[in-house]
Amino acid sequence: MNQILTSHHDFIQGLPKAELHLHIEGSLEPEIMFQLAKLQEVNLPFQASRG
Repeated sequence: MNQILTSHHDFIQGLPKAELHLHIEGSLEPEIMFQLAKLQEVNLPFQASRG
């Protein structure tokens, strides 16, 4: 690689990475989901998580 491509590659490799595809139900604890639903006045088809 030439110097410009190498520096661009190094720059891109050093950038912070982000999640591009994420299912929200797999990333929230059930208790937080219930709290958020209550805060936003969203009626859920169930009342509480089973513990």
